[in-house]
Amino acid sequence: MKLKSLKYTISLVTFGFSLVTGAAAQAASISVIATGLDNPRNLAFAPDGSIYVTESGKGGDGADGRCIPSPSAQYIPLCAGHTGKLSRITLDGQKQTLISNLPSLALTPSGEQAAGPADIKFDSLGNAYLLFGYAGDPKLRNTTLKEPTLGQLYKYDTNTKALSSIFDFAQYEIDHNPDGTDLITNPYALGIKDDLAYVVDGGGNTIYSIGLDGSGLKGKGVAAFPLQPLPSDAEFPPLPPGEGAPPFQPTLQSVPTGIAFAPDGSLTVSEYSAFPYPEGDARIFKVDPTTLQTQVLYNGFTQLTGVTYDDKGNLYALQHINQSEWKAIEQGGNIIGDISGSIIKIAPDGTRKTVLSGHGLAAASGLTFGPDGRLYTSNFSRLAGQGQILAIDPTAVPEPSTILGVVLFGVGARFFRHSLNKKQESDKD
Repeated sequence: MKLKSLKYTISLVTFGFSLVTGAAAQAASISVIATGLDNPRNLAFAPDGSIYVTESGKGGDGADGRCIPSPSAQYIPLCAGHTGKLSRITLDGQKQTLISNLPSLALTPSGEQAAGPADIKFDSLGNAYLLFGYAGDPKLRNTTLKEPTLGQLYKYDTNTKALSSIFDFAQYEIDHNPDGTDLITNPYALGIKDDLAYVVDGGGNTIYSIGLDGSGLKGKGVAAFPLQPLPSDAEFPPLPPGEGAPPFQPTLQSVPTGIAFAPDGSLTVSEYSAFPYPEGDARIFKVDPTTLQTQVLYNGFTQLTGVTYDDKGNLYALQHINQSEWKAIEQGGNIIGDISGSIIKIAPDGTRKTVLSGHGLAAASGLTFGPDGRLYTSNFSRLAGQGQILAIDPTAVPEPSTILGVVLFGVGARFFRHSLNKKQESDKD
């Protein structure tokens, strides 16, 4: 899709903001770069300046029986299919599919919360590395699902499109279970420095240090993130009539989701935190790249799904949804509340400022700066067919204000596309 084809859409969005805030120019700080994606996750800028995007797909329909119960979504079936993609957005705004028919696992029938292609990064020589998530019991990957590609890190040949396995996180979870809790693995985000890949596993609650040459674990190798006590005032979703309260663990698993390199050379890792996703209890960690020793750097966030730094050492953290997710979206993709997210800027002295809240930012994952100085993220990252790539100017974003603005930009995206089609038809008459 060419960027120029979105001009009318953006003008409608701007008009919507002007109705709410009286400041039409502010909406220009948010640009929709791509639409219609299936569970888009992390992205990266290639050496040529194009954007590579991982689409986790929408799983399968379950007709072939390749389904497992979701460990985090009320045991709704997760069914396998070949709907994952690696996509590319060129400098002139064209969206291209580089590889299709990649393994994908998602809630059925909605296609929500898919696991499949999860992240892509380039090393200093321009070599690409593709990470696959999984989000389930690793013992069922090869047997019930018959999808051994999931839960692994691969080197991706940009010329031949061949994938060469570097490390199998699902098998390592089976063999070692590093965090000592339940057997779940979900490699979620990837960072590369020199000849090492650092991978955070949101299912295994761990961080790995892997040799890019396929030589396996390096240095400390793997470390678990610390549990934290379940808050005494934690809220839970209402129970169905006649059902008793299920047993809840007294601690929260970490669920690491994003990784970035800090100016001092350490690793910075964001945390989602486990069910019931307490508001204000997600943390940001500082991790030693050699020992993988962790310490809490900041706390007080809600459901983080990405971190990145600007060239002045400011840290930016992405909140997936600003409230506990069960208040805003039901398992299976039914939106029942406000799924708006936020981007929070943290200065080197720890001062925090919310630079964007809502205004179309909703259920996003992954955060990185582009060469143009704008922040890029995957919007509606947990939904099939509705995903977007947003570019955001953090120096000129709309002030957090009303829910109506969110509706006009986010939920109204389909209306704007419909309006665009109508205008194009009118122009022909």
